[in-house]
Amino acid sequence: MANLTEIKSAKELGKLLQKSRESQCMSILGLANLSGLSVNQVVNLENGNFFAFGQSISQFEANVQHCAEKMGVTINPIKKSIEAISSKPITQSFSVDSIEQSIPVFLRHVA
Repeated sequence: MANLTEIKSAKELGKLLQKSRESQCMSILGLANLSGLSVNQVVNLENGNFFAFGQSISQFEANVQHCAEKMGVTINPIKKSIEAISSKPITQSFSVDSIEQSIPVFLRHVA
C-alpha cells in the first residue's frame, strides 16, 4: 500500500515534469511522441498518479526520469526533490479532506 510520502513525492515530480514540458512549449502529445509513452501515461505522470504504473513509485520515477531526459532536462534537480520530499518528516497536520483530495477518486474507500 502506498504511503502519504510516496503520494506527495509523485505529485511533486508530476508538477516538475509538467513545468519542464510547458517551459519548452511542448504539448502532452509532443512529449508522448518524444518519450514513446502514450498520452494517457504522460497525463498520469504529470498528475502524479503512480497507481497507473502498477502502484510502483520506482517505475513511476523511472518514467519521469525517461521523459525528462528526452526533453533534455537535467535530472539532478528532480532527484534532489525526490530525496528532499522523501526524507522530510511530516510535521504539519492534515485533515481527512486534504488527504482525500490527493488520492484518485477511484481508489477512495467509501465507508
